[in-house]
Amino acid sequence: MSDRQNEPPKTKKRSGSEKRQRESVISVRVHDSERLKIEANAAAVQLCASTFLRTLGTGEQRRHERRRPLPELKPFTQALGKFGIHMSNAHQLLKLANRGEIVGADELRETTAKINSVADELLEIIRGYSR
Repeated sequence: MSDRQNEPPKTKKRSGSEKRQRESVISVRVHDSERLKIEANAAAVQLCASTFLRTLGTGEQRRHERRRPLPELKPFTQALGKFGIHMSNAHQLLKLANRGEIVGADELRETTAKINSVADELLEIIRGYSR
């Protein structure tokens, strides 16, 4: 019983939102027209509205500010996401095979076809950007 008393207290693991370093929130109410102007000005310099306002308010820009995602990269990121899902499935099948469990040939064929399909889609997108 004395061992437990001498142990240091266990620290609770923090979730993603609790890891944020910014503690204070400043709420600002704006009209729809003002919000549209702020978002348009932020988009013009490729920043999110919150980053844009923070930069204006502090007069300095941090190194790792969140930028707006480029709309022309959306098909690439979607295809990359699908690729990740299918590769995860392939990894699960490989783990089963490594444990000595029998993996169905149909499952392997289907997963391989999906991976090849998405890989071809990614190649087409990449080739389209280089033209």
